[in-house]
Amino acid sequence: MENSNTIGSRIKSLRQSMKLNQIEFAKTLGIKQSTLSSYENGVVSPSSDILLTIAENYHISLDWLFGLSDNQVNMSSIADFASSLFQLNDKNEVRFELDINEHLPNDLETENNRWTASITFYGNDKEHDYNAVICQFLSSFKENRDSFEHYFTTKELFDLWKEKELQYYKELGFTQKKYKELDNKTRLQLQKEYLLKEVLQHQQETKKKP
Repeated sequence: MENSNTIGSRIKSLRQSMKLNQIEFAKTLGIKQSTLSSYENGVVSPSSDILLTIAENYHISLDWLFGLSDNQVNMSSIADFASSLFQLNDKNEVRFELDINEHLPNDLETENNRWTASITFYGNDKEHDYNAVICQFLSSFKENRDSFEHYFTTKELFDLWKEKELQYYKELGFTQKKYKELDNKTRLQLQKEYLLKEVLQHQQETKKKP
């Protein structure tokens, strides 16, 4: 029963962090709401198939579901990293930009021109509420990681900071974007408007240059 309670509380915590009610969450698993309720209340233990479905659908570590680890996200391969980006891209509260520099003269890197890929969050983006929060976290992350890697703090203190941060941000849940199904005509029209906007912006920037 203790294991059922642990799994149930973790499933409930996951569902709430996704801001889904029991009916919505149960639908993603192909089960009834009453069945999900029995899982969350520790009355019944989910089958191995259900646990695997939860882990795969929400990219959650099975060790976390069983209460064996506090690391919720499974990060064991590049696929898990890519999946995290896909998930983040589908959230309403955050927006990131990608800057890729792969145009190297003669394919040779120099000190001032290296092959890089950067993910940028604009902290003053008023349309995405969590961008500022992420910028604040990344600033703190850099400071604490540098302090640990350069031997100014201990592993124990670094882990304490990490746990404190995870607990603090746990309450800031995301909501899922809802994409419209566009017919081909509408999609091409929106594409045309986007390209026109890009051309006008480029022309304005060119005029500003001395």
